[in-house]
Amino acid sequence: MRSAVLPDHPKRIVVLEFLFAESLAALDLTPVGMVDPDRYREWIGYDNPRFSQVVDIGTRQQPSLEAIARLKPDLIVGVTFRHAALFDAFERIAPTVLFNFNATDHHVNQLDHALKLFDTFAIITGRAAAGKKVEQNVQTALASDRARLVAAGLAGKRLAVLQELGLQDMYWAYASNSMAGGIALKLGLSLWPNWPTKEGTTFVSSEDLLKQSDMHVLMISATGPEVGLAQKLNSPIWRYVPARRAGHVALVARNIWGFGGPMSAIKLSHQLTEAMLAAGRGDAPSIR
Repeated sequence: MRSAVLPDHPKRIVVLEFLFAESLAALDLTPVGMVDPDRYREWIGYDNPRFSQVVDIGTRQQPSLEAIARLKPDLIVGVTFRHAALFDAFERIAPTVLFNFNATDHHVNQLDHALKLFDTFAIITGRAAAGKKVEQNVQTALASDRARLVAAGLAGKRLAVLQELGLQDMYWAYASNSMAGGIALKLGLSLWPNWPTKEGTTFVSSEDLLKQSDMHVLMISATGPEVGLAQKLNSPIWRYVPARRAGHVALVARNIWGFGGPMSAIKLSHQLTEAMLAAGRGDAPSIR
C-alpha cells in the first residue's frame, strides 16, 4: 500500500518498524520519529547513538497519530500486517508506504525478502547508490563467514536454530523461509526444519530432536549469561538428544534479531557462525 505521490527525497521520515529504522541508519539517514526506541536499542542495537534524539511516537502496535502529526513528516513508513487499518489516517498526515513484512511466496526466505525491501526503501529515500554498497557489504560478510565454516570442515552440516521461549523443552525453530534459513543457505549449511511456514518459525520440542542425528543445535538464549547452557539442557530428554551427546550444541546470546534488515543479517550471520564453530569444536557441556 502506498500513496499515489511520494516525495523524491524525503527529509522528515517517520518509521513504524525496526526494520526501517535500521535501514535508514544503514543509508546514513535519521528519522524524525520512530516506534519503541528502547526496544530498538535492546533488540537491534545498530547505530544506537543516531537515534538518541529521535522522537518516540508510540509502539509498533499502537503508534500515536497525534505524535506523528506534530512532527510534520514528509513520509511515513510501516508494514501492512500492523498498520493497514491506519493507512487512511496516516495519509491525511503525510504520504505513506506500507510494505509486506513477509514474502507472499513462502518459498522466498526472509533474508532475500528483507534485502528486496531494503533495495526499494533505498530508492524511495533517494539513496539507491548507498543501498547497493550496503547490499554488497552484506554479501561480502556472508561470504567471509561461509569461508570460515568451510575452513573448519563444517560445510554442508545440518543445523537447527532454536529460540528459547522460557518453556520446558519447547522452542521456536526457525524454518527454511526465515532470516536464519536464508543465512544458513548462504553459509552453505542445511537448516532443519527444511520446510517453510507462514511466519518462518514453528514450535518444536526437545523430543523432536531425538530423531535428528548428525545435527548441530544453536540455541538463542532468552536469559543473560548467568544461566549457562548446561542449565538449559538439564532435562531428562536433552540427555539423549544426539546433538548434545555429540557435544554439538551451542548457545547464542539473547537479543539477536531474526526479523531485521541488512545489518541485522550481518550480525545474525556472525553469531550463527561463531556458535557453529563452537558447536563444531564440541564445546557443549558434558553429560553427567
